[in-house]
Amino acid sequence: MNKIESIIWRTLFTFLFLCAGWVSHTAYSQIEAIRAERILERTDWVSRTQTRRLMRYHGTDALKITKDKVYIWRGSKWIPVLKRGQG
Repeated sequence: MNKIESIIWRTLFTFLFLCAGWVSHTAYSQIEAIRAERILERTDWVSRTQTRRLMRYHGTDALKITKDKVYIWRGSKWIPVLKRGQG
């Protein structure tokens, strides 16, 4: 009986150790993804609310944001809809 109980406890501790490692790895990956997203957002000169407003107004799901202009995809072309310093 002692031997079976010992095997069960070892299995349980091994399982818990692996779960803790998996949770730690997943959390670290998520934190790194959030940090990378924040870094990208800081370099944008168009705010999130302004981006949403432009997407709703023009009825599009994609915007191309460059250093000086914002474009939408219409008729197989990128059309500028906002210039830097314009609003």
